Amino acid sequence: MAQHGVGGPAFSDWRAYKFEVYDAIPYNGVLMHRAGVCVSFNSDSRETARHLNQEAAKAIKYGGIAAEEALKFVALNPAKQLEVDQYVGSLKPGKHADLVVWSGPPLSNHSRCEQTWIDGRRYFDIQEDQAVRRQSHQRRGVLIQKILNAAAPAKEGKQPEGRSAPARTDPRSLNRP
Repeated sequence: MAQHGVGGPAFSDWRAYKFEVYDAIPYNGVLMHRAGVCVSFNSDSRETARHLNQEAAKAIKYGGIAAEEALKFVALNPAKQLEVDQYVGSLKPGKHADLVVWSGPPLSNHSRCEQTWIDGRRYFDIQEDQAVRRQSHQRRGVLIQKILNAAAPAKEGKQPEGRSAPARTDPRSLNRP
């Protein structure tokens, strides 16, 4: 593969769950990397794709490669394989500036996404997200209180303000066949 310049997309340690990965081994990515193949880790699962940084960390676990090389498995190398590395995959002047700002090392399970930038524009900021969540929680509390206040008079047999009692029909007055 290395002699032909062919890249090697792979799974990290997901194996034996479908036909194309029956013979996969968790050392596959590292072995190809050591042989000079441009390796990328991928996933066809939306959930796993959201955590490819953790998949890259498995290359360190299974092969002891440097963190910078492992990170390339999910950043620069896929861009190279798709021949779009002149636009994305690393941070350099003139590239699209797609990046994630982490709270700690990007390959750590303990790090969280602080910001996400796409084409140089901020799409996510954890501080803004937390503020929106607090505001939503407050609005929810106000709505719940309104519902409880509206239900309280009904429990006491009274109608809430601004509402009239529903018309009652004497069942004896209904025409029955």
